[in-house]
Amino acid sequence: MSVAGKARHARAWLKMMFGFGSVNCAMRSLCTAGAIVVLLTLATPPVLAKARYAAMSVDANTGQVLHAEAADEARYPASLTKVMTLYLVFEQMQLGRLKPDTRLRISSEAASVPPSKLDLDPGDTITVSDAIKALVTKSANDIAVAFAEHIAGSEDRFAEMMTRKARALGMTNTTFRNASGLPDEEQTTTARDMVTLALRLYDTFPREAQIFSLRSFHYDGRNIRNHNTMLGKFPGMDGIKTGYTRVSGFNLLASVHRDGRHVVAVVFGGNSAHARNARMRVILGRALQQASTQHTRKRLVIAAIRPAARGAPAARSAPVRVAAASTRTSDSADRLVEPMTRVASVAVRTNEDAREGGGWRSEVRLAAPIVNGGTSVASRVGANNGWRPSTAVPAARPPSTLHAQAAHLAASPPFAPAPAPRERAVQGRGRTEIQVGAFAEVSEARDRLATARQASPKLLGDAGVAMPTVVVGGRTLYRARFVGLDAATAASACAHLRRRQIDCLVTRSE
Repeated sequence: MSVAGKARHARAWLKMMFGFGSVNCAMRSLCTAGAIVVLLTLATPPVLAKARYAAMSVDANTGQVLHAEAADEARYPASLTKVMTLYLVFEQMQLGRLKPDTRLRISSEAASVPPSKLDLDPGDTITVSDAIKALVTKSANDIAVAFAEHIAGSEDRFAEMMTRKARALGMTNTTFRNASGLPDEEQTTTARDMVTLALRLYDTFPREAQIFSLRSFHYDGRNIRNHNTMLGKFPGMDGIKTGYTRVSGFNLLASVHRDGRHVVAVVFGGNSAHARNARMRVILGRALQQASTQHTRKRLVIAAIRPAARGAPAARSAPVRVAAASTRTSDSADRLVEPMTRVASVAVRTNEDAREGGGWRSEVRLAAPIVNGGTSVASRVGANNGWRPSTAVPAARPPSTLHAQAAHLAASPPFAPAPAPRERAVQGRGRTEIQVGAFAEVSEARDRLATARQASPKLLGDAGVAMPTVVVGGRTLYRARFVGLDAATAASACAHLRRRQIDCLVTRSE
């Protein structure tokens, strides 16, 4: 179709929908141009959303993957980056190099970064305690830079620390270039890697991680609210971090504790915060139905090491492009992680199983959860936020144990591979079914079934499900169906779903 033809169709559509494109338009060329622009604008978001969308959920108790869509495709993390920034901050506090009342100085570089930020002036200072809260709630870019400069001497060196830590944690396809998540085409991650980071965070810093549930904090006469609007609205939501840039879309890394269950999930690429949250609710709702209350996952916690001296040069690792996927082997610990220092002073926590850098000292000292007088890092940073001091003293493992287990960390992700599709046994004896869609992916069919069940729990709560396949145009489609229903129940349920804007079809069993 020609441009003029598309414009005519666009004007007709605009007239129908909004009263635009009238034949009486005095500026026909302007109307045509406007119609084309609107048509292209309306057509663009779904394409962008599909290219940047990814999602994953994992049962943190068992490590079972409950949902995965484009989980290994490269995505831009945006401010999810700050979760790794805070991971390294917690390590520095664990090592005693940072304290809650340590003051961070705002440099001219930190003050000049784009929002979101606290808008502090060069030369201003802020305590570590307040700075952590600013990262969690305000997602302050200037504070992220201030942390990077204080810990590593420069943001570039801190980004190198972040990437090395990512490799040590098992995040094989993540590269960091800054501490804030501001746009950088070389700063990419995956849904799987972000879920890995979240699980490692709760494994290593279970008390410190409670700060991510902070809904607001007061600073300099201002009440700063957390960008995660699902806090307090989705039962059990206790973090972790939102993120947004124009190219990444709206991201959310979430953690939910409910009724003994713990689910970690991530969504990338929402067209809006509302759309992202809606998608997250569906994924979490389904995951919580499947999650276990029994904790069987083995925790793999990483040893903290001191960073290289501020004056030491830092070699940039090879960039990871969006279209590329990096791989690594696990036959040697030295091949997993480039050493940060030739001799590392290791701070051992409970269940720590690996190391990040060069040679080992024969002397291993206990650093956490006991810190200066028997209180944990968490209790000293946020005593007024429901954090409690830790009094348990874990036994330190010898360096040889940590060294021996470092190599297998890459091959030991904190969660299990996605299982084969499971179907709920048919509960009823009826021969009527409801089909709610046909999808190219099993995960999409499961999601639609979960959404429909939540929309009509009284009628479909105990219904069996099935996903029979059909080949259409050379493509295999999974038909999402509720089965074992009697005709009356099926008709009522489908009518209820249609009122909820969910398409459905009542059919007889095949």
